[in-house]
Amino acid sequence: MRRTRNRHQNAEIEANLTPMIDVSFLLIVFFALVSGISNREQVAMSLPGVEAGATVRPDDDARWVLNVLPDAAGESAGYALNGAVYPADADGAVALAEALAAGYRANPRLEVNLRADRATHYRFVEPAMRAATTAARLAGGGALPRLNLVVDEARGEKGAQRDGA
Repeated sequence: MRRTRNRHQNAEIEANLTPMIDVSFLLIVFFALVSGISNREQVAMSLPGVEAGATVRPDDDARWVLNVLPDAAGESAGYALNGAVYPADADGAVALAEALAAGYRANPRLEVNLRADRATHYRFVEPAMRAATTAARLAGGGALPRLNLVVDEARGEKGAQRDGA
């Protein structure tokens, strides 16, 4: 009896890593872009605290972040909105209202998140609030001013614990 040898060697199975590497790089690019967008909205400041349960987190789909830029001794260096900086004077407030009105025209359900340092005097926060309401009126079309005051929940809880609540 004659024995035959197997002329074909067993094929080895190898994983194709190219699609996984492609997806990994796409995720890296996505997160790099998203982190750049969210960092542009954040200005370093100490937000006021609030008691737990007194706030509601807004949806991210239709919101703009308006920062009252802090300066020394409770003054303001201006207002930042979508990467643009407006001076903290009457002309700056008018320009800010025009920019917000353009946002309200594009989306009448626009929500404005107002951020101000806890050391900033109210006389600099009030023009930003007034600009948001004026902008809704200028935009027309049934736009209602939706202004959210941004606070730090963790700081409020620490204050409540310190005060014995």
